[in-house]
Amino acid sequence: MRHPISKIAALALVAPLAGTFLLAGPASAAPAKAPAAAVKKTDDPFSTFVVQAAASKTVRPGQKITYTIKATNSGPYVSDGGAYFIFAALPKSVILSGKWSYQGPAKSECLAEEQILVCAVDKNLKVKESVSFKFAFKVAKTAKGTLKSALGVVAYDVPTGAETLSRDELERLGVKSWFFGKNHSTRVAR
Repeated sequence: MRHPISKIAALALVAPLAGTFLLAGPASAAPAKAPAAAVKKTDDPFSTFVVQAAASKTVRPGQKITYTIKATNSGPYVSDGGAYFIFAALPKSVILSGKWSYQGPAKSECLAEEQILVCAVDKNLKVKESVSFKFAFKVAKTAKGTLKSALGVVAYDVPTGAETLSRDELERLGVKSWFFGKNHSTRVAR
């Protein structure tokens, strides 16, 4: 059973965001070549992700900025849809209200609130499989300086049978989350 987007957003938007995710580096888990390689410590994520992300290098005020995110499951296990989310923390000068666009896998749903963007993907990712998203947003006419963003994947170790629990209940049970991603800077050109 898949989460409706409101439950997905509640699950993925852990408040406050700063300091709540256990940050993980790019795929430090042992390769899943033999059954012994699949053994993991309890503090390791079920699946790790390699993230390729990009943002426009420069943008003019009032114009569009683009972001791309490609997330590849590097194992050691399959990552179920509903246990990982495409995530972007965007600067205040990027307008998330109103009209914006994204391209991603079929049956994906994205939700933006305040300066956080979360996309639920209804696709199980086998090891070495990827999902890609491209986003376009308008930049405020008052934008200046450098626009900093964090782009990547938030992955949860949701135990079997817990797919429909609320975020509060998952936290009470101690379900862990990891952020795999990259920081980007876009210069505002006047």
